[in-house]
Amino acid sequence: MAGLRTEVLSGIQSKSVPWLWQPYLPISMLAMLTGDPSAGKAWFSLAVSADVTKGRIPVTGEPAAPCAVLYLSAENSPEYVVRPRFDLLGGDATRFHVARDAVTLSDSGALSAALDRTEARLLIVDPVQSFLGAKVDMHRSNSTRPVLDGLARIAEDHNCCVLLIRHMTKGTGGKGMYRGLGSIDLTGAVRSELLVGLSPDDASQRAMVQVKSNLDDVGPALGYTVAGGKFAWTGESDLTESDLLTSKSTGSGRSALDRAVQFLVEQLAEGKERTSTEIDIAAKDKGISAATLRRAREKAGVGHRQNAEKHSILYLVKGRSVAQDTRVEQLTENEQLSKDARDER
Repeated sequence: MAGLRTEVLSGIQSKSVPWLWQPYLPISMLAMLTGDPSAGKAWFSLAVSADVTKGRIPVTGEPAAPCAVLYLSAENSPEYVVRPRFDLLGGDATRFHVARDAVTLSDSGALSAALDRTEARLLIVDPVQSFLGAKVDMHRSNSTRPVLDGLARIAEDHNCCVLLIRHMTKGTGGKGMYRGLGSIDLTGAVRSELLVGLSPDDASQRAMVQVKSNLDDVGPALGYTVAGGKFAWTGESDLTESDLLTSKSTGSGRSALDRAVQFLVEQLAEGKERTSTEIDIAAKDKGISAATLRRAREKAGVGHRQNAEKHSILYLVKGRSVAQDTRVEQLTENEQLSKDARDER
């Protein structure tokens, strides 16, 4: 048996990380996009693809070298879903390649040949569980790790970013990297993980939040909408990981924003004043996120001033009325999933 090959670190040349989209999608490495069916993962991945095929940085539109995309999907029809959406997004269809044959992520020969032929710099796998193979248990790290290690070598050999797309598990709350379907080792293997989801206050507002980055500072959250069969970037978003993982309904028919407004009204009723720190702590105990609390302060008509100790004091502004019933019509979770299911098929 041959000995273990080694190399002295002083003989290794340091390099800067190459990016397809900094700091979200690194070249020569694995990345992952996680979200519920209603989040519009397919729209998001196609929007990114359209931009890179046209030589645009997503969201900002800054010029970049155009590159090809190789797309593996078990859920989205090329004829009925992918092509119509890609055209609406303004992508270059001559640089977007759809895999037509059955393949697994262990088929390194087939994947390498396709990447050589297409010269793709972005490989999208949607969803990852459909391409692991029947003998791979995605809930066991000792089963998924050999596949992911092999895929990482393919990404490095072909100088491309591999974007794995996976669904969320049921439930709410927790950390995004623990809510994805399958073993936590999927998160461990990728260098960047992106979480997509809906605002708990307004289901029409969606965002991508980077929940893991091994190569750079975590990037800002980015907003987008999917409405009327169209996708649009909305720039940086104040939605947080916690917001995206919050249930759309509190169980009483009220949105998270309405619940936060009611909380503020109760805390500041009858002329009471509280420090912003006290309100923040009490809101956190109620499961109200910082972003939702900021929006609730505006809706409830909360004013603020500094006291002698330079503490921020909150109070309800006189003359501002808050509706007694702050309920708004919202789709239930099942109705929302049904309405948006076409976004992922």
